[in-house]
Amino acid sequence: MGSLTRQRLAKRVTIKDVAEAAGVSVTTVSNVLNQRTEAMAETTLLRIQEAIHSLNYHPSRVARSLVTRQTATIGLIIAEIETPLFLQALNFIEPIARSAGHNVLLCSAQNLADEQQAVNLLLEKQVDGIIFLSTSIYIDDEYLTRLPPSAPPIVIINRTLTHQLGFDQIQWDNQGGVMAVVSYLFQHGHRRIALLRGPATRRSSTERLEGYRRALQQHSLEYCEDYIRLADFEAPQETWAQTAAELLAVSPRPSAILASNDIVAAVVLRTVQRAGLRVPQDIAVIGYDNQPFCTFLNPALTTVGVPIVEAGRLATEMLLHRLAEPYRPLERVVLPCSLIVRESSEAI
Repeated sequence: MGSLTRQRLAKRVTIKDVAEAAGVSVTTVSNVLNQRTEAMAETTLLRIQEAIHSLNYHPSRVARSLVTRQTATIGLIIAEIETPLFLQALNFIEPIARSAGHNVLLCSAQNLADEQQAVNLLLEKQVDGIIFLSTSIYIDDEYLTRLPPSAPPIVIINRTLTHQLGFDQIQWDNQGGVMAVVSYLFQHGHRRIALLRGPATRRSSTERLEGYRRALQQHSLEYCEDYIRLADFEAPQETWAQTAAELLAVSPRPSAILASNDIVAAVVLRTVQRAGLRVPQDIAVIGYDNQPFCTFLNPALTTVGVPIVEAGRLATEMLLHRLAEPYRPLERVVLPCSLIVRESSEAI
């Protein structure tokens, strides 16, 4: 194969090449690519489609972005990317974005500095929009108030806002999730229900404690500080085991323990069993999040499902709608957290 032939084969096919092969103007080909074919003769349309297929033509995203002023790219910033729970959302965000013609640029942000760097990077890449998949930790997001007017639209998931920001947002009902747990346990005979609180640095911990208090009051149960313990899931596992052991030593012993998340619940489950107690016959154990490993514990863990998949799907659709209608009213959606009953909380 000669060098001239190799150069021709290596040359990228352009819209002009398609137009010449089909015997039409570049504008006519552009109309086909943008699905503006209402007034076009069917023979012309078929000729252009055949030229596109035979030349194996693929429109240049770079060229298209110069015309549309969009890069067909969405930025996704995920906190705690090592958590399988959050990664479940990515499996829905990416396909929905791709089906709408958008790529997803993924950034991990372990702290505020990481997040600011990620936002700056996405702005440099001129993404069309950004989705934040955050923890509910209290952080100073003042830098977001200083974004330029040209900044892309943003949708936030599970973020605790410390400033008034004009973003679409999705939260989930932590309070309602805990209330559902307490009501379920009450209906199955439990009257001494313990709560392992998450870290005070997160809004979710406050909301769950409030849900716990409200549910106790709703069922005329006494709120007892002895049944409340801190189980910071950012702390070492040995701490959770010690906390669980302290609860088992309370008199009268709680008949059920709601943990701050599923990993803590797994440690509680092991601690209870090592103390010679049966789950759920002697004590029920319930987690929070519905991590994939819950069904593999023995017994399988009852938990509260966080709607992370639904949030990812909805956030992507929200962002796409925002790109299509920039001035539509802002949305704030609160998704329910569902109780998922398994073997660790059978009726006593």
